[in-house]
Amino acid sequence: MDARNQPLLLRGVAFGNQVWQNVAEPRKHHSEADYARLAAMHMNAVRFYLNAITFEDENARGLYKPAGWAWLDENIAWAKKHGIYLILNMHFPPGGYQSLGDGKGLWENSEAQQRFVALWKAIAKRYRNESIIAGYDLLNEPVVTRSIDQWKTLAESTIAAIRQVDPNHALFVERVNAVAANWAENADRNFFRVNDPNVVYEFHFYKPLHFTHQNAHWVDFAVENARYPDPERVGVEWFNTDYRSSVSETSRVPKGDSGWKLYTGPAVTIKDTSLVLGRPALVCAKNSGKVWFDDVSVDQIDTRGKVMKSVRKENLKSRRGWYLWSENGVGNATSESTGHDDAQSLSVSGTTADANLSAEYLQFRPEQGATYRIAGWMRGQAVPPEAKCNIRIDLFASRAPLFAWDRAFLGYELDAYVAWGKRNQVPLFLGEFGAVRQAFEADRGGLRWTSDMLDLLRERGLHFTYHDYHEVHMGMFYGDDNLPDPANANAPLMQLFRDKLAAP
Repeated sequence: MDARNQPLLLRGVAFGNQVWQNVAEPRKHHSEADYARLAAMHMNAVRFYLNAITFEDENARGLYKPAGWAWLDENIAWAKKHGIYLILNMHFPPGGYQSLGDGKGLWENSEAQQRFVALWKAIAKRYRNESIIAGYDLLNEPVVTRSIDQWKTLAESTIAAIRQVDPNHALFVERVNAVAANWAENADRNFFRVNDPNVVYEFHFYKPLHFTHQNAHWVDFAVENARYPDPERVGVEWFNTDYRSSVSETSRVPKGDSGWKLYTGPAVTIKDTSLVLGRPALVCAKNSGKVWFDDVSVDQIDTRGKVMKSVRKENLKSRRGWYLWSENGVGNATSESTGHDDAQSLSVSGTTADANLSAEYLQFRPEQGATYRIAGWMRGQAVPPEAKCNIRIDLFASRAPLFAWDRAFLGYELDAYVAWGKRNQVPLFLGEFGAVRQAFEADRGGLRWTSDMLDLLRERGLHFTYHDYHEVHMGMFYGDDNLPDPANANAPLMQLFRDKLAAP
């Protein structure tokens, strides 16, 4: 509800404010003109990213800087003039940036938590009567070190401090992004309730990740190039799948050094109806040496062993798209400049326990009664006798329906979050959704993905802000070093928002 107690639907974009460059006063990110641009796009909200260093220096903790307050005051004035609500989001808190799991200091250092709570209390006290602020988004994408309760406890401490000085504003509390290195989602999709009646619960949405983060340097397991929609790709979240068995295992790479050789696994017929998902795996367990992999194919064959069709066929050119699982976290997977019949392949080395490379984007749906076989090229160097290095097909059951990469998949995954909000009768906010610049190039489908997302959000009446307005990788305006320039804009994306948000 707004300050007049009228229903309010927030639809807008994020101002990243150069938090990744650790800029205290990011005056090259935007100016008043950009608030006017948002109003012209029929937006009414900005998720406004904050960095703790805007308000306090590490060597002067607790002494808040007048320049930081002045910069925020200036933005509030601009937002008010153009009718844009601000959602203040602590994107880079004391204790470290959270999203990639590097900000452990917030969870292991009591002083960092005290500074976090104190800063929010100071912000709330200063702006308690400012109605153009829609609310306080307490922490971006928390990655806790031990349990979800760590964020729940800190969130409730922060809320209690804020309510001492500000009874007015809504508080935005995000679900936990991950617990330590585990990025799975529990039955509540990592949401939890807090003890305050005026709370909006927040989630972010970048699915399928291989499309939205293709070739993103900070997500190295996302594939290099992807398209949307893509009827050949399987849309299901990995935490909804259950490993059942490995089949069509090839023989192992021999000990010592060996040259390139084609390895072919035995034929296997799918007879178990629970096995609905298959995925090639490059195995390299207990290998202190090095093994190269290239040109992997999963084929459907007939009763005579003749290939009917290649279900998945991949010339292994890049480490991108492949995820290295290692039982003890030891080992390396590398893109190589030599291959079976070209200058590219993948290698795995230095593993001391069970380990394998797998690629979600190469998942396929095995047909019941059909017969499959995997094949690929390998060679080894200094492979010890105890090593197990081969190629196989991993088979999975699924607790969720399988989709193509399409609108139905997006809707199903959105509804998993919406269902939690309905069960708990609380409002939800989609704080981030978006795709990297590459997704909008070469007709890969960035506009189609965004259009589907906007339609789905409208159908569900969800509040949202798109990520991001101005930055190098995911901005409506690209670049970091100068104010937004229409000559360096994703103009079709901005026009899409104008058209979609103008619709009744």
